[in-house]
Amino acid sequence: MSPKIAQIQESLDQFVDKTSGLSAKHKILICVAAVIIPAVAFYFFVYTAKSEEITKLTTKQSKLQQEVRRVEKVASKIEQHRAEMAETKELFTQASSLLPQKQEIPSLLTSISDQGTNSGLDFLSFTPKQEVQREFYAEIPVDIKVRGPYHNVGVFLDKISKLPRIVNVDNITMGGPKQEAGEMMLNTGFKLVTYRFIEPSEQAASQQANQKKGRKRK
Repeated sequence: MSPKIAQIQESLDQFVDKTSGLSAKHKILICVAAVIIPAVAFYFFVYTAKSEEITKLTTKQSKLQQEVRRVEKVASKIEQHRAEMAETKELFTQASSLLPQKQEIPSLLTSISDQGTNSGLDFLSFTPKQEVQREFYAEIPVDIKVRGPYHNVGVFLDKISKLPRIVNVDNITMGGPKQEAGEMMLNTGFKLVTYRFIEPSEQAASQQANQKKGRKRK
């Protein structure tokens, strides 16, 4: 017999000797106490502590799950915003490609003049006006007067509408009809408006200049 088993056997013998003189009722109470006391001790010292820990972990897990759902929702919106931003940038790029840069304006105006000449019109005047600045573009109005047959004016305006840049025509007037070489010649006047893209650096400089003007007025 091993020493541990012998020690347990000896303890049991001592317990039996001590309880042998007790009544059956006392023996039953001792047995019940021997079962209940460890159970109560286990409940208060082990189960309750573990239960509180489990409750805390469950609450923490629930909060983490809520945070994960919140982050996933935010992430989905970020992707949506990125897609919208990319689409907006693409549209802005397409629109900007139709607006010439500042250095391209002289060549664009020359091209418009050449289109008129090639359409059989004589230019009486070609007068660029002061440009009007908007948010990210500037309007460049040009007053034009030409002389030539009505049909040629129509050809010229059609060519302008097919230019790769945005060019609008407004305030068309016709007068001074005169028969020349078998054709009815007319003086035609109109305002042509083209546009140019304003660079961010130019926008910043313009804003600073406006701010300085505002301070001087005060």
